[in-house]
Amino acid sequence: MSIIKVKESRIRCVALTVTALYLIASALFFIPVEIPHKITIPVAILGVSALWMCPWQMAMAFIFSAIGDYMGSCGNFLAQMGFFAIGHIWFIAYFIRRYFSKVEKDMKLTAKAKGYLAMVIFCTLALLATAFIKIVPGAEPGIIKVGVGIYACIISLMLLTALLQRSSLFALGAVLFVFSDFIIAWNMFVEPVPYRTYLVLVTYYLAQWLLYIRSTSFRVGPEMRLMRF
Repeated sequence: MSIIKVKESRIRCVALTVTALYLIASALFFIPVEIPHKITIPVAILGVSALWMCPWQMAMAFIFSAIGDYMGSCGNFLAQMGFFAIGHIWFIAYFIRRYFSKVEKDMKLTAKAKGYLAMVIFCTLALLATAFIKIVPGAEPGIIKVGVGIYACIISLMLLTALLQRSSLFALGAVLFVFSDFIIAWNMFVEPVPYRTYLVLVTYYLAQWLLYIRSTSFRVGPEMRLMRF
């Protein structure tokens, strides 16, 4: 349930308006125009509109993500990572609640579904292993290294819970979010990544929009379920 209710008849109009504003704000980052903390604007738009359009847990996730963007624009990596971690915890809270209230009731644990679950768990563990073998060792000793390790665990759990939602949009959004953060971490702690700004921000902005639009009542079209279980 959203924090502030919006009439059913206005959901489509609001969703399309927010999407248009989001696209414009995202494009502004790549245009050489001086706007203070402009990297923060797109997700801030989602955060504000989510108060009307999304379950409150998702609204909190977008708001904390926007604060993380702001901290990143200020050059405070530790605070940026901390606020994004809190945002992911809110994503996880929503995904867990949704799983037990909706997905589990409609779940048929077939052999195919068990294979999918095994793949999801394997991918999550592989992500964690890569983080702790390649990325965490390169982080600055002390609070940064500990924070990077904790963040890797949290975002991996977010990915796991998103992949269990039987939703291609949630799954793609989570995967793109992880990819974006992985590029940031690899560039900072392993080796420079070519075209990292585009790789990070295009995938990040798309990820946030996918998570946003799927958690609203608006439907872009018939969504393909990842697994019939």
